[in-house]
Amino acid sequence: MGVVYLSEFMIGIIYSADDPASANAAGQLKETHDFSESRISGRTCWKNGDIVLWEADSRLIDAKSVDTMGFEVAYFLSKHKSANGVGAFTTHPLGNWTAEAAIGGTPRELSIAAPAEMLCVLAAIARIDAVGIERTYEATHHGPLLNTPSLFVELGGNDAAIGNVQLAHKLADAVFSALSGKQDLQDKVVIGIGGTHYPVKFTKLALEKGYAFAHIMPKHAILNHDGSDNLGMLSQAVERSKAPPEAAVIDWKSINAETRNKVLKELSAIGIDYERV
Repeated sequence: MGVVYLSEFMIGIIYSADDPASANAAGQLKETHDFSESRISGRTCWKNGDIVLWEADSRLIDAKSVDTMGFEVAYFLSKHKSANGVGAFTTHPLGNWTAEAAIGGTPRELSIAAPAEMLCVLAAIARIDAVGIERTYEATHHGPLLNTPSLFVELGGNDAAIGNVQLAHKLADAVFSALSGKQDLQDKVVIGIGGTHYPVKFTKLALEKGYAFAHIMPKHAILNHDGSDNLGMLSQAVERSKAPPEAAVIDWKSINAETRNKVLKELSAIGIDYERV
């Protein structure tokens, strides 16, 4: 076992031993993808070339220490919780659109998105052979708040999927494939506005036309209960991306005309074009 230095690494894969989907996926990487045991700052980790597999010392949604690691991009392996109980592989950026931050992070603050990397992961999980499991983007949500470009890659939706070792192994293989493959799938980098937490139209556009989504603001995050809106966050969505977004894609029919006009006014103010879907 050798002592290694952080500057040797460009990519971090972060996992939690307390999260079964995360731990099972990390185990697959260690066992079948030539990760060798090493040490950083007195802690055990595993590496393969410029990729380091690192166990978080907190809940994944609170893992702010990732910013001290110097990674070019951080991939979080995680379980996925869903109110509807549908099994799924998902990927999404990090941050909170509103004044609430119930699942880590900081109110009204976005982490730096990694759109090209997230598109590669989405394409990889879409190729997984698994019956009855959805594959989708999720809208931007939860912590940690990071200045490191980052994304979550998740398995779950229900307890059976979260604890399924075979599905976790397939997720790990897909992530490794995405990291090892070409990062040139994208046609353009965009932000998404509207739709649900699981943005079907944006996922379809990404897989079929190579649109690499950075942050995604779902319909329910646009307006607050008191009638105010969070559209001022769109400038942050444009700025907080590893690659600069060229346009906003709006799920047009998911929001009413009054709200659309507010969205278009904000996009004009920050100088970004839009497309309808």
